[in-house]
Amino acid sequence: MKPVALLIATVVLGLAAPAMAGVEPAEVALHECLRCAAPPVIDGRLDDACYAPLPVMDHFYKYWSPVPLPPPLRTEARLCYDDRGLFMGITMFEDQLDKVKAEVTGRDNPETWHDDCVEIMIDPHNTGTGYFKFTTNLNAVRHDQKATNLVLDDGWSVEGWKVATSRGEGAWFIEFFLPWDDIDARPREGDIWSFDLVRYGWASGAFKGVSWSLGGSGASPQKHGYLGFGRFAPYPKDKLRRLAAVMRPTKGRSFRLVLPEVVLTHEPCGLWMRRDLAAWIQGGQAAAREVLTEAGAAVDTLPTGADRARLEKTMATLTDEVGEIARACAGDDLRPGPTLLAYHGLLGLRRKASEVKWEALVLGLVAAQ
Repeated sequence: MKPVALLIATVVLGLAAPAMAGVEPAEVALHECLRCAAPPVIDGRLDDACYAPLPVMDHFYKYWSPVPLPPPLRTEARLCYDDRGLFMGITMFEDQLDKVKAEVTGRDNPETWHDDCVEIMIDPHNTGTGYFKFTTNLNAVRHDQKATNLVLDDGWSVEGWKVATSRGEGAWFIEFFLPWDDIDARPREGDIWSFDLVRYGWASGAFKGVSWSLGGSGASPQKHGYLGFGRFAPYPKDKLRRLAAVMRPTKGRSFRLVLPEVVLTHEPCGLWMRRDLAAWIQGGQAAAREVLTEAGAAVDTLPTGADRARLEKTMATLTDEVGEIARACAGDDLRPGPTLLAYHGLLGLRRKASEVKWEALVLGLVAAQ
């Protein structure tokens, strides 16, 4: 092969490498919603005893992003249910409480989302195209809508749901109750319903948003996460089959759940792969270091000069960033959200290192002419 043809072939293969490496599984959010013997009083204070033992929904992502990015607003929610309905306590952490926007006061105002607020979306039937949506702000206003086949019915309204709010130190709080009668559905132990919690914030003077489910929004119900009613851990085979049956229609055949202590990946062949959370992120670090090593070896073959110095500087930066992620994930208290963000950070570093490698290889070919 002539040198020019070899150069072109190398460039094409290098550009195609990321595509040939495969696509990451879709990230799917799942939260265990537990039954409560003594439900909370809806007063907005979140001091009820039932909240203390509940798992915390705290791994949110930047709103309207197709890839996991850190949330600009820290948010936590605790959920439980009984025979009457769903209970939720939401903590809206906020450094500028005096600037929280709360202008809407009336019922069913479509401008509610222009305030600091939350949108709660739930679909008992997992359609991927519809849901019930409940929006509220610091004034505890109520705006409800029903989506069918991605069309919102702003005239749909139910009266059973309740909201109360309060302010605290560095946060404000929402307490929410949704009776099952409002949505004409009642979960049984082991049921799985589509769900998302989205928060909008304006206190900084500019819009900020977070979504509990990656990419989830009112316009993208197929990307909503799921509430599992009852305990699902340690995820025996029958519950994994149930999860797959619910998730495949909207998430495809390859998807991943990053959960406390474990990562569950549904392979295209239909099998579930189980991996310890710590081992999973360590594997991501090892893969990033492998590509860094390959890139470094390619850079080392370049003659001394400006190109080599530039790529060596880039390699030093990438190596430091991988090290920072490794140190952040070195403890025993790994949590799903930050670990998933770290993993996708490693994927980005791998892509950058691969670009360095292929650029170095091409520059090496050119220098050899």
